Amino acid sequence: MLSFCEIEVNHAKLILDWRKSPRVSKFMCTEVRHGVQEQKKWIINSRKKTDFYHWLILYLKKPIGYLSLSKYNTFEKTASWGFYIGEEDNVRLGGLIPPYFYNFCFNSLGIHRIDAEMLYLNTTVIGLHLLHGYRFTPSYNRIITKNDKEMLLVTMSLYKEIFNRSRFTRCKSNFPTDFWDYGKQTDDTELLEYEKITGTSEQTEILHALLKQRKYKISHQQLPPFAQHAKFVKEHPYRSWWLIRTSGKPIGSVYFTNENSVGINLAIEKNFFYQKVIEWVRDQNIPLPPLPSVRPEFFFINVSPTNLILIETLNRMGSTPTQNSYRIG
Repeated sequence: MLSFCEIEVNHAKLILDWRKSPRVSKFMCTEVRHGVQEQKKWIINSRKKTDFYHWLILYLKKPIGYLSLSKYNTFEKTASWGFYIGEEDNVRLGGLIPPYFYNFCFNSLGIHRIDAEMLYLNTTVIGLHLLHGYRFTPSYNRIITKNDKEMLLVTMSLYKEIFNRSRFTRCKSNFPTDFWDYGKQTDDTELLEYEKITGTSEQTEILHALLKQRKYKISHQQLPPFAQHAKFVKEHPYRSWWLIRTSGKPIGSVYFTNENSVGINLAIEKNFFYQKVIEWVRDQNIPLPPLPSVRPEFFFINVSPTNLILIETLNRMGSTPTQNSYRIG
């Protein structure tokens, strides 16, 4: 009876009307004042976000509410979420919705902890969360200002191991992600392959083609002649150098130096691919032992200041900035 469908542009007015209704807006942290056109743009832009997605809640195939995933962090395996029932006649169904979403998060997205926050006066939802196994996390409570009034925002967390011991695990449904750019990228997880570069003619040609596509340049500004490039590939100074493929197609390379520096160059600029390469570097490789004034005990990455996608990915994964490098002359 309950199901979920992706948000489409023609749902803009329906969602906006629900969101502006007094019963729903009373429990929201912010007030919505934009119109349908802005709502349509927001729906389109949502499909390109890496940490956010949303669905309509259907009952007997009729839209009755809205549900969203936010702060989705694949590195920490955490996410936040929220939902509301927009149709007055179906408010009583609100308590049935969450377990379906929890099963999707824990068993399909690989999330280990779901966070939720709500206004202190939303006692119905607080009680529902306690029923499903949430714990209060008061250290994350905060005060927000809504309609010129300060209000307490209560935070709670649900852990996978607790939920999976409950009777609610039988509630399962499909949450489609066909429109979600990031959701579709996750299908490529098992297709990232790493091929050690040994200087074959095929690898040399592929690397030269990738070099032509390179957008961010640190060590060189001009494309070297092919003969010079071939010599470099064959005699490369790196500790190791790997070609990266997805579905058999070369998309970039990663190398390790004897100073524990890592270079990542991808022709496809997507947070997901950058994250998977960084995880491979971290989990499948070991830094060389530290040497004073020569190399640190950890891997580090030099990043072009214009490569905002890689910088964003590193920040989202909790990487620590260590220094800024500047070219002199």
